[in-house]
Amino acid sequence: MNSNSTYEILENFGGGGMGLVHRARHRLWNIEVAIKHPRSELLSHREQIECFQSECETWAEIGLHPYVATCYYTREIENLPCVVAEYVPNGSLQDAIRNRSLYKGDEQACLARLLTIAASTAWGLARAHKSNLIHCDVKPGNMLLTSYGIGKVADFGLAAAFDPSGAGAKAAGLTPVFASPEQIKGERLTPAADVWSWAASMLAMFVGEIHWESGAACSAVLTEFIENGAKAYRIPAMPGNFASLLQLCLRYSPVERTQNLNEVALAICEIHEQLFGESCPAERPDLELTSADSLNNRAVSKHDLNLTSDVHRLLAEALVIDALHPEANFNLAWLAFLGSGAISESALRNLEMVSRYDPGEYRPHLYRACLLNLEGKADLANQALNQTIQLCGVHEVSDMDRLWNLSRERKLNLILSPPISGEDLALDTQRFERLMRKSEVALEERRYDDANRYLLMSGDIPGFSRHPRRRKFLRRMPLL
Repeated sequence: MNSNSTYEILENFGGGGMGLVHRARHRLWNIEVAIKHPRSELLSHREQIECFQSECETWAEIGLHPYVATCYYTREIENLPCVVAEYVPNGSLQDAIRNRSLYKGDEQACLARLLTIAASTAWGLARAHKSNLIHCDVKPGNMLLTSYGIGKVADFGLAAAFDPSGAGAKAAGLTPVFASPEQIKGERLTPAADVWSWAASMLAMFVGEIHWESGAACSAVLTEFIENGAKAYRIPAMPGNFASLLQLCLRYSPVERTQNLNEVALAICEIHEQLFGESCPAERPDLELTSADSLNNRAVSKHDLNLTSDVHRLLAEALVIDALHPEANFNLAWLAFLGSGAISESALRNLEMVSRYDPGEYRPHLYRACLLNLEGKADLANQALNQTIQLCGVHEVSDMDRLWNLSRERKLNLILSPPISGEDLALDTQRFERLMRKSEVALEERRYDDANRYLLMSGDIPGFSRHPRRRKFLRRMPLL
């Protein structure tokens, strides 16, 4: 694949027998992405291309989630159907098992890492199931690792939509050593098939290799592993309660198998806390936090595909959830400017209000500066830019300069909401909850200065300044 006006190819990877993967920079969004496509020799019919695009579009509908690699969209590039997805820098769980980097450090640190990966990937698959999507190819190679060791479920190329009240989904393919018995037999699938494959992947992680030929053997392999002490060479022993959890996930009949991966993830977090006396880094994700962000980013992706009617609808939905969402306000204002040459006063007011609520955040000031610059209001634009400069950190200056220069050249594009990373989510969530509780107590006791101080501190946590719960609470605060 060669570079084009939208993507700059930075690195090429093998991607396995079915496809190729490229690390690229999306020039308009100024972020790194992964571009994956099937090998051209495997696409002999137009129907195969359309099927691939349809399956991956379902992945994109999942939206932002700390434990799912984001799929932005699918599109044809150089006559190949391509998935444009989040680039996760640390390779796959399969890579980490093979090169043994997964097992570095002392036993305690290593075991904590393995449990964190188990919990995060269970949360990620649970999110897919909530979207009525069965992955159908869960394996260590499709679990990507962040630099902090959080797992993200990726590559939904074989995924199948299912009707919870229907007869189940039919899979288009499988990886035999991780597939459930019912998938190997070609039967219709429920989310229980992913549960089996997830458990088989976790077994491989603790065993340190794959020495079985069929996924249907994983239950017997686990039993033998437990009988031999649940310990592999230079790998921490599998905790007994975790082994019991995997046994529930590897029951032969899908009806008898554990179905709910949210419950599995919660159980793993409890095991982590029992063993180490602290919360698991892969804490339950706050979907309320990411819902408006997801809609905004889907709108940006649709705009990249020239699906303009969907863009306006998705941005409007984001603003129903969060009327002060910075990127959605900016994006709608920019689209309106393209059509009328005028900037929405309501968008400017909303961005100014965001700045009041989140005084430490530079982005709303920057967005206002760019919009005012487009409208030719140089004095006001420069005031907002100066506020941006005061709040920008060293690593944020380049982003500020880029957007400001694009506004001067009238070459702006829609802006993605920054995703909240899984590795930061647990500590940030705990801190946010503590501050919100303190704010609520202070408000009930009419200690308004304290309540306001705690709210300002909660707004300094990256991403949480946009939390709907915080916004609702701010509306209850008296004007100080």
